[in-house]
Amino acid sequence: MPRSPRLDYPGAWHHVFNRGVDHGAIFRTDGDRAYFLRCLSEASEKHAVEVHAYCLMSNHCHLLLRSQTGQLSRAMQMLSSFYTQGANLHLGRDGPIFRGRYQAVLITTDAQFLTVSRYIHLNPVQAGLIDSAADWPWSSLAAYYGGRRPLWLNRAYTLALFSGNGSEQSRYMEFIEDYEIGSDPIF
Repeated sequence: MPRSPRLDYPGAWHHVFNRGVDHGAIFRTDGDRAYFLRCLSEASEKHAVEVHAYCLMSNHCHLLLRSQTGQLSRAMQMLSSFYTQGANLHLGRDGPIFRGRYQAVLITTDAQFLTVSRYIHLNPVQAGLIDSAADWPWSSLAAYYGGRRPLWLNRAYTLALFSGNGSEQSRYMEFIEDYEIGSDPIF
């Protein structure tokens, strides 16, 4: 029985995530992570997908994406295949790295968008790997906090949701940092 097509359309927002085969590592080195981000940049540019947040853990990754032209599946196929081919070549192995098709949750409200953005950025804290989300080098949070921003990372929509009194950047930082881990389900 064929799988049903994913719900995607021009302008659709998605929380995309995937895990390694048997919960194994997707990323073994910082070089692997940097290569994944290069593949993400190329796939997002080629298939008109905006990247609004990301977090790379060792055995899974999270992405907050907006599909400008309804080509999310093509972008993810390109990302997955390019990364797998390159990582396998580097490791001298073959076979899948990801456990299968990526998962995608359609985001339909700004509240849901912000919850997912916070979830992605707090993922390493939730996992007990660090105390402060700002300390995780493989997420987009540093770019939101004023650090170096990859040209392909789009912060405008997220920060615009925090316009008003004070700087958008500092209000987003408060939104992330004021969340108490374990106080209620984040996602």
